[in-house]
Amino acid sequence: MKLFFCLISFFIAGVVFSQEKELGKVSELIENKKYNSAFLLLDKLDPNNQIPEVAIKKTRLLLDYFVSSVMHQMFALKDLDEGEELQEIRGTEGTFSMYYFPPDSILNQLIKNNPNNFELRKTLGYFYYEIYLKYPGSWLEPDSVVFRRIIENNELAYKNGVFDYWSSYGIGTAYLNLGEVQKSVPYLLKSIELNASYVSSYYNLAYAYLSLGEAEKAIKYALKAFELYKYVEYKSDAAKMAGIIYEELNDDQNAIKYFLKANALTPDNYYVLRPLLELEVKTESDNCAERTNKFFMLAPDNPTIYEDLEEIYRENDRD
Repeated sequence: MKLFFCLISFFIAGVVFSQEKELGKVSELIENKKYNSAFLLLDKLDPNNQIPEVAIKKTRLLLDYFVSSVMHQMFALKDLDEGEELQEIRGTEGTFSMYYFPPDSILNQLIKNNPNNFELRKTLGYFYYEIYLKYPGSWLEPDSVVFRRIIENNELAYKNGVFDYWSSYGIGTAYLNLGEVQKSVPYLLKSIELNASYVSSYYNLAYAYLSLGEAEKAIKYALKAFELYKYVEYKSDAAKMAGIIYEELNDDQNAIKYFLKANALTPDNYYVLRPLLELEVKTESDNCAERTNKFFMLAPDNPTIYEDLEEIYRENDRD
């Protein structure tokens, strides 16, 4: 009997070693941008989607490296050629390998069979967050349901010690989108603690604090987001938020400073020029006449522009 159990243990250890070896090959294929070959190897390892580790790897591969997707239930993959970039071909026409793989159904079934595997929960939360990014307002379920599923799965994993900066960010962002702002704060703080360079956590935390009327806390995170963002549109948004927060803090000069930064990054933006003009009129800046003309020229035929100008000057007792 003792020999029998030894043989069984040896066999299991061999299977585990073989699986780990194959998963290592999958990682190598992904690193070399051979996404279709990587999926084929995973499917050979677990064609019926019964092994949690393999199903998780399949899900992440499909979500991160698809060429095209049908509601994130069917995915097209390709082994990229040398010099070819995924973003350049994503959404384009071509000959690709197509796979039916509904992560929500597959992961939920695995969760039923493996209720204490919280990596499955975290992966399902990741799936729903990717749904929100790819199909906002147009998926198989309403956005409000998608946000609840992000929270439900990631939060359960979080409470059982399975989380990272992205899943923490996902919970915080989902709470923000549902209007449950106070609940978002600890998760966004945790996301920053785990990854101090992930800029969207700072931006969303600034937004959360601003929404809660805590401008003193918000400004720190808005300024950090402005510092870290590289993409012009996002950097401009962070500057605009900093301007709004400084205005809340009655610091008109710093508010003007950051609205000017936002305007320099994305010129002639109504949502930047209006508050900037308002502040310059209020502080009797020398730039009022030039800014008024810029604002007027945004849409000379639009009556809203006239109404805005009348309101700005009236409220600041300027003719």
